[in-house]
Amino acid sequence: MTTPQFEFVSIGNDCYLINDGPRTVAIVTSQGFIDWLLSSPMQEGPLLTSIRKETHLSYTLGFKMQLNVLHIDPVASGGTKLKRVEHRIEPDGDLVLTADCASSDGLFTSRTVARLGTDPLRSRYQWQFDTVLRYGGAEPVELTGIEFNNVYPSFAGRCMLFEPQKQFQSTLMVDSQGTAWRFPHQHTLHYSPTIDRLHFATGTVAGFFNEAAGNPVVIVEEGTFEPTWAICDMYYDLHCIAKVGRAVEPGEEMRYAYQVKYLGRVESEKLMADARQVEVPSETHERYQYPRLELGINHFDEKANTDRPDDASCFRTDPPLKVWDRETGHRGRGSLRITNERETTTVWSAEPPSLIPPETTLRIRGMVKTQGVEGRGVFVRVRYHTFVWHPEPHVDWVTELESKPVAGTSPGWVKFEVPELHVPGDDFDFLVWIDVILEGSGVAWVTDVDIDLQPCPDPAPGAELDLPVRVGEPALTA
Repeated sequence: MTTPQFEFVSIGNDCYLINDGPRTVAIVTSQGFIDWLLSSPMQEGPLLTSIRKETHLSYTLGFKMQLNVLHIDPVASGGTKLKRVEHRIEPDGDLVLTADCASSDGLFTSRTVARLGTDPLRSRYQWQFDTVLRYGGAEPVELTGIEFNNVYPSFAGRCMLFEPQKQFQSTLMVDSQGTAWRFPHQHTLHYSPTIDRLHFATGTVAGFFNEAAGNPVVIVEEGTFEPTWAICDMYYDLHCIAKVGRAVEPGEEMRYAYQVKYLGRVESEKLMADARQVEVPSETHERYQYPRLELGINHFDEKANTDRPDDASCFRTDPPLKVWDRETGHRGRGSLRITNERETTTVWSAEPPSLIPPETTLRIRGMVKTQGVEGRGVFVRVRYHTFVWHPEPHVDWVTELESKPVAGTSPGWVKFEVPELHVPGDDFDFLVWIDVILEGSGVAWVTDVDIDLQPCPDPAPGAELDLPVRVGEPALTA
């Protein structure tokens, strides 16, 4: 194989492309994110000339990493933010990025050196990260941990409406004893108590497995503090953390060096074969039994799973206000029950929100029942929105659609319908919150919620409806 011919190309707005000959390998954005698109020099891919939008949780084209430090707990939850990135090409062909970052209050600075090269056989790209975090305050400060990176693979965060395109099934971690542990991606289940009982050391590996494109991992090589990990209970992103647990002194520097790469087939198969699945106690199963929301008819007689991989949304209960009523439902099935003892507004959202594909129509219908509801009544709302980075990070709430409220005491179950949401082709990175709302006092039940997502009857010319998993792809030029 030939040596990569890397180029670092500015595309404006402090965003860059990393190209290798006629292909774009990665995107570097003004937020300090790296969206790593190609895992191998032998992999075909387009040569990009621009991006439609900077990557974030629901909009990841490849494997996402960060050049800044995310969290410095408990004093700088925002971590450090990218101020400047420079690059150079080494004699061996590797591309080296140097990212200088600082916290909002200026007390912490970080410098990350990220080297992109290949394995010895030139068969796979791989990254080497070396981050130094410096504390510049005048007095010692107690820290519990430092999140040096947060990584997640393609299509993470797209959630319910993209369930058929899910690319990954579990996270593997290797502890300090060399034991590999498998954490299935079980929706709503937080693994932190289990992970906290494990210990990790330099050389530890953690990453995503059963991805179609391979198995991306983070390998810790050196660190001032003991490494550990955390898994998001909804989006499955992997938090790369160093335990601190003491005061750091003015001028003290903390280092974390690690590799990010795709494992080969032999390494991956051995890890998966040897891995032990973490045990989920019965009390944990019971605690996280939340009613499930997915495409199709939702009778609320099924929970979001804690015993197999799951990629639905869920309604987190909060008794006695928000209750999963398994005894009351249309045709004897379950329902969501909201009880307002006094006049107030209770919003019960399906979590997390889901990315919605362009050139589609979303229809939501269902059944509601009310008892002594005074006030506006019970209704279902769809909030259509997108995340915008510039000029300041914020959510752009585009539109809200609501079913007709039902109040009083209904004559049994009555139908409701939310007005259709049509997503045009240009809205490539938009999401929906689905909310059940009781505005007023009384009791309301909701069940048989039909979530129907269909291609638009008259798609725009050139719309690529046959590529649903590529939603959010940047503009391309061959």
